[in-house]
Amino acid sequence: MKISQLKISALILAGYTALVIVFFFLAGEQIHDKEKALPMVEGEEILAELNNITDIRQDFVSETDRIDKLSLKLVTLGRVNQGIVTLRLINQENGQTVDELLMETSLLQDGTYYEWKLKNRAEHAAGVLFSLTFSSQCEPGQAPGIYYNSMADVNRLYLNGSEIPGSLCFTYAGSQELFLGKYYVWLALAAGFFIIVLLGNSFYAYNRGKPAQLILLWGIWKRYRFLIQQLVSRDFKTKYKRSILGYLWSFLNPLLTMLVQYIVFSTIFRSDIKNFPVYLLSGIILFNFFSEAVGQGLSAIVGNTALITKVYVPKYIYPVTKVLSCSINLMISMIPLLLMILFTGTRITKAILLLPYALLCLLIFCIGMSLILSSSMVFFRDTQYLWGIVSLAWMYATPLFYPETIIPVQFKFIHRFNPMYYMIKFARCILIDGLSPEPALYGWCAICAFVSLGIGLFVFKKTQDKFVLYL
Repeated sequence: MKISQLKISALILAGYTALVIVFFFLAGEQIHDKEKALPMVEGEEILAELNNITDIRQDFVSETDRIDKLSLKLVTLGRVNQGIVTLRLINQENGQTVDELLMETSLLQDGTYYEWKLKNRAEHAAGVLFSLTFSSQCEPGQAPGIYYNSMADVNRLYLNGSEIPGSLCFTYAGSQELFLGKYYVWLALAAGFFIIVLLGNSFYAYNRGKPAQLILLWGIWKRYRFLIQQLVSRDFKTKYKRSILGYLWSFLNPLLTMLVQYIVFSTIFRSDIKNFPVYLLSGIILFNFFSEAVGQGLSAIVGNTALITKVYVPKYIYPVTKVLSCSINLMISMIPLLLMILFTGTRITKAILLLPYALLCLLIFCIGMSLILSSSMVFFRDTQYLWGIVSLAWMYATPLFYPETIIPVQFKFIHRFNPMYYMIKFARCILIDGLSPEPALYGWCAICAFVSLGIGLFVFKKTQDKFVLYL
């Protein structure tokens, strides 16, 4: 292998190593653990008073790796009670008390959920049998009661030493250790090894005069870089040609759209979405880019007929440059989003440095869609009109201005098959919550992006030789 090739390989591996390290610190706890809360056991039956002559024990097997808090549904029985009730969480495998709490009964409110945050959370809890016990100093007639469900059979319940059917109305929450966090180092090393093999194979093929995809892509970029730059510049300048405000529309358009929808959905149709302005604007900006980029990309081949029939250039450059020109608008549109974040007092965290991942996946996804639709447009000119209808339906299927929780259960599959849902959710998690998304969301964004690109390249390659017959 030549010295220059070794330098290139070293630079790529160094960049990859730096990326792995930076991501580890930016992603934080979200790549290690996932918050998990079990559903509350519901019921309106009162089991007993929590007085000094009543002994209650609730057994349950943990479904989380850690237990951080428990919630109980209590009742004051319409009076102000006096005394202390002691709650204990006991690990039945070793007989040790994980944590205990002294609950002041006079502070309880009727029919509310009492939340107990553990000072010493239960570690390595998955599959372990725990007991929640109650002991009281309250006299009969001065103690609160506790709700239970006599029909529930998910846990074992004991009253004064005797097992009874049912379960207390309680739940617990904790965290689940994730595969990515557990094996992060090994996965990073495996990916690094794959990069080394890919580079070695590419240089090996190149040195022997055989085609190597990475080398070919680099060669195409070097050869057609000027043309790509000119096409991107032309498309971007043409959009606002003879417009008085010009490029300022890239700034104003998402802001004014957000303002109209904010007035409608925050006053006429009230929404209780957390940080609604940022929620709305982030969705509008990303979806507008998707709609515009694909809409411009689908006419890339038909719109460049003169160049395609006279000059040989790799045809996929045309739809790719259309998407790249729209990405300039996307970057400009991020300015009002940042201003809105500052205006609403949303906390900016280090997680915002992960936002380029979502934007890159969205860019790749749009390129794939543009390759598919630009090929279709050559043979079927009604594609542009059908896309207008599809993009409108796609917009309403994506939670831009409404919360995803309002979607009925039977229609949840729409989100699972909607790539824009994952990418917008990724961005909102970073911008609104200030946290890295969970690892599964990284995977879904990448899958949507590269599946789209793979299909697009396949369709485009199979049909591009016939373009000149239909242009």
